[in-house]
Amino acid sequence: MSGSRFPHLQRRNGIFHLRMRVPHDVRLRVGLREVRRSLATYSPRHAQTLAAIYVARLKGAFEMIKQVNWGKDDCLSFVWSCFNDAMLETEEHGGFVPRSSEPDLEVAEQRGMSEERISELRSQISYRKFDGSVQHWTQSACEDRGIALWSLPASRRLDLFEGVTRVLVEQQRLFLLRLEDRLKPFETADPLFLEAPTKSSGKAGLMAQPPSTAIGPTLSEAVTAYLMQHEKIWIRKTHSARTWQLRYLLEFLGAGRPVAAITSHDVRAYRDAILCLRKNHGRSPAQSFSAKQTENVTARIANKTASLIFEPCKAFFRWMKSAEGMIPVNPAEDVRIVAEKKPKAQKSRRPFRKEELELLFSAPIFRGCKSVHRRYEPGAKIIHDAKFWVPILAYYSGCRLGECVQLHIGDVRLNGPIPFISINENNHGVGSHQPKKHVKSAAAVREVPLHPDVMALGFGEFVAKRSKFKKQTDRLFPEFAYGSDGQASTVISKFFARFMDTLGLTDPNICFHSFRHGAEDAFREAMLPQYVIDKLMGHSDGATSAGYGEGVSLETAYSAVQAMKLRVRLPKLWGS
Repeated sequence: MSGSRFPHLQRRNGIFHLRMRVPHDVRLRVGLREVRRSLATYSPRHAQTLAAIYVARLKGAFEMIKQVNWGKDDCLSFVWSCFNDAMLETEEHGGFVPRSSEPDLEVAEQRGMSEERISELRSQISYRKFDGSVQHWTQSACEDRGIALWSLPASRRLDLFEGVTRVLVEQQRLFLLRLEDRLKPFETADPLFLEAPTKSSGKAGLMAQPPSTAIGPTLSEAVTAYLMQHEKIWIRKTHSARTWQLRYLLEFLGAGRPVAAITSHDVRAYRDAILCLRKNHGRSPAQSFSAKQTENVTARIANKTASLIFEPCKAFFRWMKSAEGMIPVNPAEDVRIVAEKKPKAQKSRRPFRKEELELLFSAPIFRGCKSVHRRYEPGAKIIHDAKFWVPILAYYSGCRLGECVQLHIGDVRLNGPIPFISINENNHGVGSHQPKKHVKSAAAVREVPLHPDVMALGFGEFVAKRSKFKKQTDRLFPEFAYGSDGQASTVISKFFARFMDTLGLTDPNICFHSFRHGAEDAFREAMLPQYVIDKLMGHSDGATSAGYGEGVSLETAYSAVQAMKLRVRLPKLWGS
């Protein structure tokens, strides 16, 4: 192999090759120490041209690799570097020196302009809208550090703009101090600059970093304690949801950030970042939080969805202040997501209409299908299992899907004068490895009489058959396993959604829960008192009187169930 005077070019057996070292800071991500490629040419001039093209592409690729994984720590280090440079620049400038015969007027003028600039900068931080001077300052600082500002995600650019704006505020404060006193040490008022980040991005600052005054646990330690404390209180689904929701917060603010140093500015920035999430952000668990954001406004999650992610963050900060005393002030207290206005009288869920009920309950699942595995095809077999009975129970009782599908055989009481089902959390005799029943609230624990139509359709015979297998399982509907989130309703909910699709019932405002809406209307149409309806539906009005006495009797509840004004009666629909 002979050498070459051209950069990145080597010649082997007369053929030119490109050889370029991979920068140290991306070497681990690329998995190579250097890139080698044959240019397949003997011509020095052609090799030079090809090398120029490939080197430019490789440098661009390395720069993109650096920017793709630019995280919160990198952002904080960048802002801190800018802070050091700005402080040093102001100190080296020596402060303002009056040049006229009226120095007091000049100083007063400089003070007024500086205070006005601070007010403008703080206003930009509040509204997250940054003017051209801030953006130009940020871009210049990025170029000095070899960072391609406009290749970063929009949310990360906003973080840099906010950080630089806060730097400029502190620079103006230092300038104001030097107008009055040239020797007094400067003390920053922004918590962001009280403690330097552990990782440095870009050139190091030359000014000594101020000592850390933030004490107490880090954000990661506080989140871990919060989740552990609530692990036995929350159901598994809730705990799992809070874990990934707070993981977003950790990733955005930095796991090592002291909780005492988190400000309302940080919480607002996190809220705005949530509002930029893609609608399908949950389908890419391996992606970073910033990678799940999009600049396409139409592809972002709705404000209501964003609230579901942001509210656990607010609850976490409330816990830190009110329950644990980790922070003196709750930075999330006054930060919220404004709900989107809906057209008046529009509801997210509605009951099934009469024609929809007739279509649904006339399907092969209820009127006769081919076989167990061909439930959507008309046939002669009526299979009385969970797919048959759970929708019927929900339609006639208004019970929630989870309440129906998690029933144990012992929860169905048919021996007395009034047949009923008991909605409870009684898990006695259930092994530790077996799924546990769960109800939504204390008001959800109740006894719901069975409608005469349900008994006329043969529910008693079905329960008697299932009772023969009680030694194998306590569950009345074991066909549907609990979901991976620990919820009884997860699997059957997906089945019912597919079932409705096959019937053409694709209105997004109807789902299994529409049975519950329909039952509420059926009770109201019967002119029943609201307290009776609430008892049957498992609701509570929150009044003190609700805690007095034993409540509505089973006999009264049965009379209410018999009085329901249902839009469709299944025995009549089926001619039975």
